[in-house]
Order: sequence, then structure tokens, then C-alpha cells
Amino acid sequence: MPESDDEENQTIKYVDDTFILPEHKKELIQIIKGIYEKSMPWADNVLFKCTVLNHYQQIISNLDKEAYLSEINKTNVEDYI
Repeated sequence: MPESDDEENQTIKYVDDTFILPEHKKELIQIIKGIYEKSMPWADNVLFKCTVLNHYQQIISNLDKEAYLSEINKTNVEDYI
């Protein structure tokens, strides 16, 4: 039971992932889902979704934004080596 009205009315805070390309978001979510589909096949949909979302947010919060943006702006094959 919440100790105060403030705790009850707290909203979920999401990390800023606006700089991530949509296709990268989709790919990351698919990879994370694959991990938990194998390791938690017994989980119901709510637990599964919460676990995947939490893992996604942890990855994004630890991502070096500048390095990511630099990487996606590379245009030459030599840049990837």
C-alpha cells in the first residue's frame, strides 16, 4: 500500500530514446524479447513486457549517445574498420 498520494500517482519515467533510429529500436527490442522468450518461457505477458521494457531502458540509459550518433553517421566502409 502506498505511503502517500504522491507514491500512488507516480508515473513511469522513460529514458530519452529519441536519438535512436526506429529500426535500431525495433531490432534491440527483438533481441531482448528473444533473450526472455528463452530464459522466461513461463512468464505471463505483463511480467514479460515489464522485463523487456526494463532491460531496454537500462541499455539506452547506459548507451553513449555521442558514440552512437557518430557510428550511425559513418558513410564509408573504412569508417567501420
